[in-house]
This record gives sequence, C-alpha cells and structure tokens, in this order.
Amino acid sequence: MSRDQASAGAEVTPVIDALRPGDILLFSARPGAGVTHVGMYVGELKFIHSSSRGVKLSRLDPQDAEGAYWLDRWVGARRVIP
Repeated sequence: MSRDQASAGAEVTPVIDALRPGDILLFSARPGAGVTHVGMYVGELKFIHSSSRGVKLSRLDPQDAEGAYWLDRWVGARRVIP
C-alpha cells in the first residue's frame, strides 16, 4: 500500500536536488489526504510509476503540463536503499 511505503526507509528532503535514483516519491491526490500514489525516481527529473495502462515514465518538470500535475501533488520522498 502506498501509505505503508510512506514510512519505509529514511526521509529525504522533498526537493529535486536531494533525490537519488531509487528514492520513493510520495504523492497525495488532495492536500492533507495522505499518500495515495508512489513512484520511483530514476534520475534526470524522471520517475516510474503505475498507471491504468501499465508502468509509466513521467517527469517532475514544471514546464510540462503532466510534470506540473505531479509536482503539485508531491508530498515527500523516502530512501530505502542507502
């Protein structure tokens, strides 16, 4: 469950420069709603996550409409692999 992954490993400051490949990204559908979706950061502003059509590669890029969507919902990051 996504809420279980929200407490795994060590907390990472939720800024792009602090991320490393393998970090878990935590997203919330609504502010204060808790974690509802997770992805794994793969580097170069990209992360993989599940979608209704299988595994998807998305970007954390404010210049991209989809990337801005995810940035607005990004609530945290965890590092499971040190």
